[in-house]
Amino acid sequence: MELLKRQVERANKIGKKLLLQRLIDGASGNMSFRLGNRFYITKTGVMLDELDETSFVRMDVHSDNLNPVASSDQLIHREVYRKSNLKAVLHCHGVYNVVLSFKKSSIIPLDLEGRYFLGEVKVVNCKYTSRKMAEIVGKELANNRITVVRGHGIYAAGESLDEAYRLASYLEHSCEVLYRLQ
Repeated sequence: MELLKRQVERANKIGKKLLLQRLIDGASGNMSFRLGNRFYITKTGVMLDELDETSFVRMDVHSDNLNPVASSDQLIHREVYRKSNLKAVLHCHGVYNVVLSFKKSSIIPLDLEGRYFLGEVKVVNCKYTSRKMAEIVGKELANNRITVVRGHGIYAAGESLDEAYRLASYLEHSCEVLYRLQ
């Protein structure tokens, strides 16, 4: 139980950082973390900068059951955990990555950190909340830890929420640099 509490506290800190960096607005975005064969995902409509233990729903990695209270991205999070040993998934909607997702099929950072930590990031086009979207995004995250869904935002995964946050942060910065150079 102590591990769950620490994960929720860390998630709350990450949520506050996402808001400060303008990677979320209102009740947008979602996140999850894995503990064994279970994962804890934010509920639909929670504010990521105000998370506590009641903000999460526990789900089974190997079950196909959907939870009506859980984020609508629950299929994506489950797919990542099924296809990898990653322990955290994060989704956010930064302005620059969303804008560039309409213009590009991949994001190729020009800045040093983006090139070093990300390399080329694929922009995927898929129907929101579909099983096909879960397969596509799940595969991208399992292989590359980060992707952008056209018109929808960043999905990042890692060994921790901190790692997923860093990837999302690097990508939004790289997208802003690209946007301002156009």
